[in-house]
Amino acid sequence: MYILKQLFLNKLFLTGFIIISGLFLSSILYFLLFNDRIPTSPLLYDSGGKPLPAPYSFETVPPFGTDNFGRDLSIVMLVGTKYTIAAALIVTFLRVFPSIWIGLFIHFFLQKFERPIKSIADALNYFPMTLFAFLLLNVVLVQEVTSFVVDGVQVKGPEPLSYWNRILIYLMLLASLFIPTNSILIGNEVKAIYKKEFIEISRTLGASNWRIVTKHIKPFLVPQLAIIFLRDFIQTLLLMSHLAVLGLFLGGYTRRDDLFGQTNMLSNSNEWAGLLGMWWKFLWTSYPWISFIPIIFLSILILSAKGMMEGLNSVLMAADNMREPAEKRKVNEVIKSNNPFQRVKQIT
Repeated sequence: MYILKQLFLNKLFLTGFIIISGLFLSSILYFLLFNDRIPTSPLLYDSGGKPLPAPYSFETVPPFGTDNFGRDLSIVMLVGTKYTIAAALIVTFLRVFPSIWIGLFIHFFLQKFERPIKSIADALNYFPMTLFAFLLLNVVLVQEVTSFVVDGVQVKGPEPLSYWNRILIYLMLLASLFIPTNSILIGNEVKAIYKKEFIEISRTLGASNWRIVTKHIKPFLVPQLAIIFLRDFIQTLLLMSHLAVLGLFLGGYTRRDDLFGQTNMLSNSNEWAGLLGMWWKFLWTSYPWISFIPIIFLSILILSAKGMMEGLNSVLMAADNMREPAEKRKVNEVIKSNNPFQRVKQIT
């Protein structure tokens, strides 16, 4: 409770929290009020009656202009906010929550195999995760039906998965890639906490593993899990952005004709990473500002999460300076709570 109170007095943490929650809630509110309706600008003409090519600049359609479909970019970004943050939070939760139990299981029951498991998990870190995720997702998430000729016979490739199946596989795969590393990391945190004096005394006096975890390890582990969660949230946003640039969007894309009848990709979910991948091509055109819009918003989101993590770190460091006297009192409490003679004295 003390740490939670100090967090909301910390300017870095509070600023990051307000930005992320404000963006998320504003997107939810827009959905509830307008059902994610995206205004579309019609084809505009100059004074001579000649059609003006889309996209339209932020001067013509403030504040951000439009894309090549004539959609208002500010509303597109607003609609995609909730999907971006929600997807990153879900992936992060699926990365951290199973890792807690796997890390605890490794520490308590697989100590003999801890070193080879750690070696395997460390080896995964040497392979670029973006490339690994791309290779796996590119095989599974077939976007369009392809046909090829085998022995003179035209054969169709696999049918694309449904929208929600694509999202489910995307989220599960992004989460599973990091579970081994997180499990080892959390197992190491548990090992460091397990060496504390009051836990040694509690073990000596016969406390069960479950009691040690819930009563003694949990208060020390939860703040570290919060740091791991925020760090993984940032990594997830970066990984989603990299995959989108490579053409893998959350929920896939639909091919539609723009204002001039040219067929282009349109992200199904409008999440920011997908928008970055969809608008990446504008970097090499006369409309580079379109590409920078999702880059800027993703940077704001990442910096906000980084601010929350730095604020949490500073609060935990301040709490650590106050922890030594508290740990000495904890030792005495553990001795009393596990001392059978003390229990008899309390009963009598």
